[in-house]
Amino acid sequence: MPSQVYILIAAAALMFTVIGGLSILAHYYTLNGIKSRTVGDGQHGTARFSTKNEIKSTYKHIPFKPKEWRKGIALPQVNQQGLILGSIGKKNELTALVDTDDVHCLMIGASGVGKTAFFLYPNLEYACASGMSFLTTDTKGDLYRNYGAIARDHYGYHVAVIDLRNPTRSDGNNMLHLVNKYMDAYRADGKNLVAKAKAEKYAKIIAKTIINAGGEN
Repeated sequence: MPSQVYILIAAAALMFTVIGGLSILAHYYTLNGIKSRTVGDGQHGTARFSTKNEIKSTYKHIPFKPKEWRKGIALPQVNQQGLILGSIGKKNELTALVDTDDVHCLMIGASGVGKTAFFLYPNLEYACASGMSFLTTDTKGDLYRNYGAIARDHYGYHVAVIDLRNPTRSDGNNMLHLVNKYMDAYRADGKNLVAKAKAEKYAKIIAKTIINAGGEN
């Protein structure tokens, strides 16, 4: 019998062996192995709502009292800084559920559901009360108008604005401020060599900041 026939027979046998093996595997690994319960066995995922004990152990329960906070009373501690992700209680007696871990949060909701009023504003208030530094994007200017003055007047924050539409209205930073300050002091008193030395010192620092030692920008 020619060798080509043996090769053909071997190839056919191998093919039938593979097909038979796949058939056997398909018999054991099917959806029939999933338990018959409607839900609860992982057929549709394992996500669920937290239990009361899990909420109690995961989040810090902080009384939400912005009226007292703005007077400097009962401010949250530094180790209680975090995100407010929920609340319990009734009106005027709310307890904030604060996640103090290093986490991120994405808030998604349709227009008018209260993303700003019931999520963002309470978190800004809590951030101010607990002493956190933060940056907010504010395309309409509402956050600055509604909370800029509160952060500045009640919590002592320095509020700076960067206006990308009209940069001339942004808060600026004059790098020559210290140079001018000490140079003015030296010009007012020609014997004040300390002021002159400080002016020269800060001028050199600014020059090195703008132009590096290699002469490149």
